[in-house]
Amino acid sequence: MKKCYLFLLAVPALAFTACNRNVYVPNQVNVPLLKEKGEVKASVSLSDWQAAYAITDNFAIMTNGQYVSRLISLEDDDEYDDPIVDPNTRGGIFEVGAGYTKSLGVSKKAVFEVYGGYGFGGFHTYESAYLMKPDSIRGYDDYKLRTKLHKFFIQPSFGLSHKVVEVAVSTRFSLVKFNNVSSGRLAWDGDQFARMDFQELDGKLIPFMEPAATVRVGYKHVKWFWQLRASVPLRNDGPEAGPTLNNYFQPFSFNTGISVNFGNWLKEGK
Repeated sequence: MKKCYLFLLAVPALAFTACNRNVYVPNQVNVPLLKEKGEVKASVSLSDWQAAYAITDNFAIMTNGQYVSRLISLEDDDEYDDPIVDPNTRGGIFEVGAGYTKSLGVSKKAVFEVYGGYGFGGFHTYESAYLMKPDSIRGYDDYKLRTKLHKFFIQPSFGLSHKVVEVAVSTRFSLVKFNNVSSGRLAWDGDQFARMDFQELDGKLIPFMEPAATVRVGYKHVKWFWQLRASVPLRNDGPEAGPTLNNYFQPFSFNTGISVNFGNWLKEGK
């Protein structure tokens, strides 16, 4: 039975450890909760970095980067059917965006924001037959599954921001177009139907609904954050498009890391 072990480094991180073929991993949703002109927030985790800057009290820009590199080792490779996380997935997404932000109420503790933007990137992994072959005949590229992608997104969020804790809920709607989809020559172990099913991704435009919950705890300018999110493909193209197409998308993700409010920190230092 396959066992997956997650080795934790200096920055703690939690992952749903599993074994699947993921060629799309949703990146962290950037939820800065900016309130005023000049505010700058940035965050970093093991797989994502993000930043946002308020140009005015109500208009802000953002940038997001992701690189997925699993810290997992595999043993007893006789199963490859866990539905959550693929330990062999590598790749990521880069995004830029802009949007509207508005603090609400007399105390301005509540914040509503909506951002839209564009991103591009790609992922690769290995088809499960790779794990079943003796080391002497394994060839990485022969079993590799690759995709490139372009995406557009819009994400409304509502949150409560306090100097000690911040809580927000978001729903990102992403429109992802996959391209340059390819399989290694030995992938799918000669199963042409499985190969054709994967190739259905090439040129396909798939919408995703990606709800997220974010919590940040700390004091004033530096906080530790946690974010849990789901990714639900909204397909309406019938079973002829491939009943297992959704198996190539990671359904849940979790990030934890550090968030810093540079703008307010610099203001207090003056």
